[in-house]
Amino acid sequence: MRTAVLQAPRRFEVAERPTPRPGRGAALVRVAATAVCHTDLSIYTGQHPGVRYPVVLGHEATGVVEAVGPDVRIPVGARVVINPIIACGACDCCLRGDENLCRRAGLLGRELDGSLAEQVVLAERYLHPLPPEIGLEAATLIETLATVHHAQRRVRIDPGDSVVVLGQGATGLLHTRVAKLAGASPIVAVSRSAWKRDLARRMRADATVDPSGRDVVAEVLALTAGHGADLVIDTTGDPRLVGSAMEMLRPGGVLLLYAISHEPVQDFTTFPMYVKELTLVGSRALVPADFEPAVRLVATGAVELDGLITGSYPLHRAAAAFGDYERDPDRVLRILIVP
Repeated sequence: MRTAVLQAPRRFEVAERPTPRPGRGAALVRVAATAVCHTDLSIYTGQHPGVRYPVVLGHEATGVVEAVGPDVRIPVGARVVINPIIACGACDCCLRGDENLCRRAGLLGRELDGSLAEQVVLAERYLHPLPPEIGLEAATLIETLATVHHAQRRVRIDPGDSVVVLGQGATGLLHTRVAKLAGASPIVAVSRSAWKRDLARRMRADATVDPSGRDVVAEVLALTAGHGADLVIDTTGDPRLVGSAMEMLRPGGVLLLYAISHEPVQDFTTFPMYVKELTLVGSRALVPADFEPAVRLVATGAVELDGLITGSYPLHRAAAAFGDYERDPDRVLRILIVP
């Protein structure tokens, strides 16, 4: 089978490898598509810490089961979305049901070879069936939607809660939509890009703000009758926004740091945490139980994913896909690589 191997930062090689065979409890999946996200881009550029090269990227993927090993119940021909968090199942975190916090976990495409290949073998428990009404290419976004579901489950949005979503990339747009489905109002979507603000309105944001020309804190206070937001969700990972995010929260509000950042927060003081009794919440990836609600949201039409795909490339042009992404990341929501 063909595999796109990242030999070193910014250096792909399409290589032939033996087709893997499924062992007991595992299935061989023919990859239909892989969505590329910012984590993949940071590995491609060498900015993601701790990655060992060469590595096969790809963790947001779908496919069709081609063969199964002994003791597998999922049938050949099943259409599936992949859970990329490979957990040990035995540590204290796994035993609590927190497989996303597994002390020995690996992520496909980072610690473990991922889905930029024609076929992959995975244990059955990492494969989640898809109904026929969901296309395999759009379904690559279900893993991302599951992480959004996981994050919002950790903060609990009640009807009438005011929510600010910082950033309107793919994850920000999904946060906007899922918060709306929970009954949040108003939802304020913040983005520098006019076309992303347009998409946020399609996701039913009540208001959009361009931070490059407006005082976002003042706008949020005006939109919440001076009270401040109940919840601010940061999907940008920009440490410079932490201070203003706390400013726009009401007393007793919640800041959800959804995005990943390896940069320190400069000039940070905990005083706003004290004086406003704020809650700071982190969220890491997903747990298996987040997949079924995410699939249901898409299958019922409550969340539409097709509009979040902004490009598609064949496997042998993986280098071009990542190069285009790096050159103009603000024009990308998700790009697909299709074997």
